[in-house]
Amino acid sequence: MTFDSKLASELFDAAIDESRWVSLLDRVATDCGARSGAVVSVNMAGDNKFQGVWGSSLFTPEVSHAYNTKFSNYESDGIPVIRDSDRFAILTEHDLWPNEPNLRDRPDFVGLRDMMGIDHRIVARINEDRSWFNTFTLQFAIGKPQATEAQRQTFAAYLPFMSQAVKLANIFKQLKSQFHAVLKVLDRYAVPVFVVDQQGHVVIANDSAEVIISQQNGVQRDQQGRIRLSDSDAQTRLLGAIRGACASAIGDNNQTESIFNAQRLTRDDPFCIEVSPLRDTDMELAGSFFSGALVKIYDPAYHPVIRIEAFGTVYGLTPTEMSIAELLVHGAKTDEIAEIRGTSPATVSTQIKTILHKTGSQTRTDLVRRALSAHLPIITDT
Repeated sequence: MTFDSKLASELFDAAIDESRWVSLLDRVATDCGARSGAVVSVNMAGDNKFQGVWGSSLFTPEVSHAYNTKFSNYESDGIPVIRDSDRFAILTEHDLWPNEPNLRDRPDFVGLRDMMGIDHRIVARINEDRSWFNTFTLQFAIGKPQATEAQRQTFAAYLPFMSQAVKLANIFKQLKSQFHAVLKVLDRYAVPVFVVDQQGHVVIANDSAEVIISQQNGVQRDQQGRIRLSDSDAQTRLLGAIRGACASAIGDNNQTESIFNAQRLTRDDPFCIEVSPLRDTDMELAGSFFSGALVKIYDPAYHPVIRIEAFGTVYGLTPTEMSIAELLVHGAKTDEIAEIRGTSPATVSTQIKTILHKTGSQTRTDLVRRALSAHLPIITDT
């Protein structure tokens, strides 16, 4: 049982074509010595209560319905344990329910053995922040011992790839559910998005990307058709991130995501650049097999509709902190927030530090990125 980097890169195929999850999860499970695998993704902060559930071939619609109807309630006590665990920490069933001595006699365990031939499981939380609850679970067959150290190491090697594939899949799944074709959905996404090839040439730029280029404030397309940042250090990082992401897309690298800031020409808050591997074997993006990178640019000076209430609730923000976060993600400066709230800039600065700490954000720009991840900014016709 060894990690297969080529297989890991194929997980990005599922970001665009979710029908590929079944065979990919089958193969990852086999590679880890397991009988089956499953991914669950729930938006904890979005208004639409989005949920994605993908399973290997063992999880037929009939089996999934039967298990969810009869036994899923038994798992509720284990969910907080997973949610509060470290990202990518591998948990066993005894970690989730340490105080149940007769765990294997519980009805859901009996049901898993009877319906699917599954005896035990391991699970890891793969979401980056609390706005999402994403897990990847492996199920092991009856008669198999508990997962060995080698199996756990192989499972752990796949987790960063699975995390990024699920993150991208959530974006495309939500957009496709409303607008269907990939080229259309990118224009409906109110975040600048560039699809670039291995040389860094822009294959596709959505409408928001064309807007940010037209502003000539730190992002442009050069004469060779490549993204060019005015921040030279950020440009160097961008080129390295694109090369790494493209290599990961074909299984030659383990880089699943790069996030960094890029200063703009004005003194406004910097852009946040996010670079991820992208594969398209169905030829929806480029008209042929494509492996490259997806570059997203979060601009705190551009204000699509960002709904902060559910996001703030997930992170435990107080009403005051939520009000300040609302102003922050819509571009207000410290002095402006102080004036609006009738308090001192020093007090606001302290409150902003608390908000950033609670949400795991490094900067105000990072706060915008996390808020947009929690509530997908979709452009509608109304």
